[in-house]
Amino acid sequence: MTPNDKATAEAYYEGGMRAFDSKDVRNALALFLSAARLGHADAQFRVGVFFYHGIVVKKDDIEALKWFRKAALQGHLAAMSELGIMYAEGKKTQHSPAKAYEWTRKAAEAGHPQAICNLASFYEKGIGVDQNFTIAVRLYEKAADLKIPEACFALSHLCYKGIGTKEDRERSARLCRKAADLGHREATLATGLIYHDGDGVEKDDEVALRYLKLALSMGIPEAKRFIDEIESEQGIKL
Repeated sequence: MTPNDKATAEAYYEGGMRAFDSKDVRNALALFLSAARLGHADAQFRVGVFFYHGIVVKKDDIEALKWFRKAALQGHLAAMSELGIMYAEGKKTQHSPAKAYEWTRKAAEAGHPQAICNLASFYEKGIGVDQNFTIAVRLYEKAADLKIPEACFALSHLCYKGIGTKEDRERSARLCRKAADLGHREATLATGLIYHDGDGVEKDDEVALRYLKLALSMGIPEAKRFIDEIESEQGIKL
């Protein structure tokens, strides 16, 4: 990219960000595309996101993969992480556990929080690499420290079962609640049940109700049954 192209691409990208922030999403995509075609890595990543999620365009995994790869080849960490996920899923694109692992590893080693969590899951499940629960736990711990909710929840399960680490119900409960407080839907329901059952924590139905009602508001209908049970029990006690 020449200096003039770089300046033009940056101008397109900044314009795209302003349009996006103003919720003018179609114009944002047009500007991001202009910048991406000039080689702007951040714009290439954002174009990939538009196609991956079908934002104002028809969802197109092949097109998303193309733009993520362009950005990843320039060292864009988030694009590397997304590329790893796409190669792991391989629904409408190439399925390659080996490529999934390599791109995810590169992003994780460069410090990308979500990639660290994703790499942990690869070790946990044996995707593109030999299964190793000890390494998975270590990576989940690192991602959990970086406040990745999926890492907290996954680590909670491993601690609960004593896989790759010692069994520790109290730590499991703490991690599950941390994931819930970071917005993880399943962890929010699980935290409510943990406090209702007193599993690794002191039983506390007030805390349980708070998390269960939050889970219900997050679109988990099964939380209603547990809410009704607790409120019914409380009514009997009164």
